[in-house]
Parts: sequence; structure tokens; C-alpha cells
Amino acid sequence: MNKKYQQFVPVCLIVAAVLIIVGIISICRPKIEEYGDMRDELERNNATKQKLEEQVRKEEADKQAQEIKLRALKPIYKTTVNSTSESLGIFGNMFEDIIKTAQSNGLLIRSIEYNMRPVNDPLYAENSNNYNACELKFFFVGTYNQMHAFLIDMNNNFEYLTAISSLSISAFQENPDYLLINESITLYSEKPAATLHRGRR
Repeated sequence: MNKKYQQFVPVCLIVAAVLIIVGIISICRPKIEEYGDMRDELERNNATKQKLEEQVRKEEADKQAQEIKLRALKPIYKTTVNSTSESLGIFGNMFEDIIKTAQSNGLLIRSIEYNMRPVNDPLYAENSNNYNACELKFFFVGTYNQMHAFLIDMNNNFEYLTAISSLSISAFQENPDYLLINESITLYSEKPAATLHRGRR
């Protein structure tokens, strides 16, 4: 009897040990899985963070490259007028100079519309804290040669940076020798605060 008891005791101990191990595993397994899930989520978050940081760096680099490229073409007018003003005065004489350039090339100006915050303009959209922008929509009447001369004059002789945001030409029904020209030209000016900030670098 004692022999059987002595043989039974190790078996019980082994069974008890197995049950304890199984119990520990059953208790710890959710924690282990939870830790694994947390680790995977952390890795995904770190990967997402790195992608976002890379995207921000790329956008900043693209923005700086665009500004350098634009400045290499023509300077941006530096305004001394309050940047919150809705007046065309924050663009200096550019508005009047465009009108004079159009008239000197023989174009007749039928009307002008303007938008002081052209949010679709990429330079203004990305740098609205540093730059003012105004989209001028001109309605010209003139010949193809007059329009061509105006564009060349603007490109070669206009002092400050401007951008042609749209251009469309249609027949002028009142006189077949002339064209009706809709052209949008965007003016830019650098805000005084931006000028001072860059000067301290």
C-alpha cells in the first residue's frame, strides 16, 4: 500500500505541476497577446509617424524649392503697406503698370474683376502668412498680335513676379478682326513681417 502511495505521489505532483503551468499560461496568454498587439500597434504608429515626418520634410523642401525657383525668375514685390489691407495698394504700382502695358500694346480693356485671396493659387495657398496675392481678371479686346506682344512685354519687361492663372480667347462677334480675351493675372507682394523675419536669419 505504501509502495502504491509512493508511486501515486509523484504522478499527482506532475499532474499538479502541469495544471499549474496550464493555469499560468491561460492567465498570462491574454497579457502576452495584448503586449504583442500593443507592440505591433506601436510599430505601426512609429512607421506612420516616420512617413508623416518624411512627407512634411518633402513638402517643406518642395515649398523652399518652389520659392527659390520663383525668386530666380523675378523678385516678389516687398510691400510696406499693412498686409491686412484689402487695397490694391499693397501691390505697389503693379496694377497700374499692367494696365499701361496692355494699353501700350493696343489692347482695349473692357472690364476688370479682382480676387484678393486666390486660394487656388499654389504660392499663396502655401505661403499666405508671408505673401499677399490678388488675381486680376482682365477682359481685353484686341488682335492676336497685340495679345502676343502684351505677353512678351509682361514676360520680358515687367519688373516683379506675376503669374498667368488662366487665359481664354474667343471670337469678338462685333468685329471678326478682333478677339475677346479673358486673362487672369495674379500679383504677389511680400508682407513686411516676412521680410523682417527673413532678414534676421
